[in-house]
Amino acid sequence: MKTITCPRCGVPIAIYRAFRPTIKPFCARCGWNLERAKIAAAGSSPAAKFVPVVIVVVAALIGLSAASRNHSPLAWILPLLIGAVALIPLWMTFSNRKDVEAAMSSVTPSLAPAQPPLDPVLQQLQVMPRPRRVRFRVPGALLAVLALTVIVGFGGLYLASNAKRAQPTHNTGNVQVHTSSNPSGIVVVPIVFVVLLVVPYFRDKRNLPLLRDGELALGKVTYQQNVSARKSNYSRIGYEFKTNSGQLIQDQAKDLTYSVYEDMIIPVFYDPTNPAKNITPCATYLRVSSDPV
Repeated sequence: MKTITCPRCGVPIAIYRAFRPTIKPFCARCGWNLERAKIAAAGSSPAAKFVPVVIVVVAALIGLSAASRNHSPLAWILPLLIGAVALIPLWMTFSNRKDVEAAMSSVTPSLAPAQPPLDPVLQQLQVMPRPRRVRFRVPGALLAVLALTVIVGFGGLYLASNAKRAQPTHNTGNVQVHTSSNPSGIVVVPIVFVVLLVVPYFRDKRNLPLLRDGELALGKVTYQQNVSARKSNYSRIGYEFKTNSGQLIQDQAKDLTYSVYEDMIIPVFYDPTNPAKNITPCATYLRVSSDPV
């Protein structure tokens, strides 16, 4: 279970993204983000709430029709199970709404300290000498996809080679011709490797000077929203920070960690001659390392 830390009182908060990524996490202890969570829980379209119910009804009708044709009462079980899966998002919506309502009646805002303690990671970054040591981090999700691709690719190569050996030989005069097979499965491996690892590395390489030599400021997240673009979904955050000269800079970035939300304090590395050039660690696969080597 993935957790974040409440930016007000410091307690761990579980975040759920499997079925309802638009639901805001909140703290049931001090009330952080509770109003936003209430708006998000009540903001779903009324028509969308009936879609899972319609799916279940249609699946049940299909199952009953199949059971009557096959004269077997077990024929309706699979369609009904498929339809029941459609009810999970609806159940999550009502469950989240119930949690928000329960927190609204029991929250104690006074439990939040006037000045929340600074994250130890931020404290360490503040005293870290420059040039900072920067490493390229590979998220676990990318490693899992890459490993699966390697397995599938080499599996395809193995099956293709076996199929080639098992194919008959045709005699054409004095020349023996083997029917060939194309091991195209192995070609997928380097392509996925380039897309998942090499491309992000060179894309993020431009941020290396900022993380290594840039000025450090503590920024505050002003908003977070889940964006659907084409076939991908991602978390977008807005943040603001003040430079050493007191200039207020506002910017936005894609949160690759899916763990940054409103009011959180995040590190921002910026170019002192052009603060518009800045980067926050959650928006890059590069990371500042505290290891001596």
